[in-house]
Amino acid sequence: MIQEIEPLIYDPEFRKTEPKDDDKALVYYGKDGILLKYENGRYILPSVSDVIALSYGELAPIINNSYYLFSIDNVGYYLMELTDNLHEEIPFIKSLDTDIDNVKLYNGIYTFMRIHRFRELDPVHMVFAGATGIHIRNWKETVKYCGKCGNQTRPSDTERAFVCSKCGYTAYPKISPAVIVAVINNDRILLVRNLHRPGNVRLELVSGFVEIGESFEHAVHREVLEEVGLKVKNLRIYKDQPWGISGAHMIGYVAEVDGDDTVVRQVDEISEAKWYRRDEIPEYRNRLSVGSEMILKFKQGQL
Repeated sequence: MIQEIEPLIYDPEFRKTEPKDDDKALVYYGKDGILLKYENGRYILPSVSDVIALSYGELAPIINNSYYLFSIDNVGYYLMELTDNLHEEIPFIKSLDTDIDNVKLYNGIYTFMRIHRFRELDPVHMVFAGATGIHIRNWKETVKYCGKCGNQTRPSDTERAFVCSKCGYTAYPKISPAVIVAVINNDRILLVRNLHRPGNVRLELVSGFVEIGESFEHAVHREVLEEVGLKVKNLRIYKDQPWGISGAHMIGYVAEVDGDDTVVRQVDEISEAKWYRRDEIPEYRNRLSVGSEMILKFKQGQL
């Protein structure tokens, strides 16, 4: 899965430090674009020196506006911005079906790529870094001003937080718990297509965020009933994972249908919901999510 990057070591500890030339730069654009460099026939994350060179060597604004995120095997990853209007000039690969080996690149090297397409690249630790970085970036965008009094905030010097310059209110990163459940009916599994996913093409498991005051198990029962009109029993936890693309932490469950297996989909959320036998499940190209892993395990007779 996306966080399984061993033997590399992910270190989320906050540090107040400046980037080095060979550290990695995470540059995002719009809702879900990430800057990539094409080198030796593959896409990689740019280095800090790449971003400085791309911004015409304007070192001071690049470094001053950088924000330390985390390290992987002692390589620092920094949130950075390009100078001027370069974001508008660099191509943006938005479609999930684009042939990424034959696109026009800025200076023959750079492009933005939609994070949902990016997550299908290799190596896994690069995808994990990009997904985790966008989680912090999206949180950071929401805490520029104090949610209590409305004044401007500043980044803390001692921890991952933003502090109000007037009232002192401290805003910490937001992680939203969510559940995803493989509903099993003997030799069949329930798969859905979600109206709000990019392209509305992926076969997925039922999932949803946990409400305030709700247990994970209660969330499973509620989401399955809401989305597909089924009751479930014999719940067991499969595995959990961070999912920074949506700011979530996913708890994977396996459950059995309880009683009537007639599917009644939630029409404003689900475009399709049906039972699939193991041999009917198509190959699933997204290998990094707990949901796709559970689907694959069921297809292989291991769930």
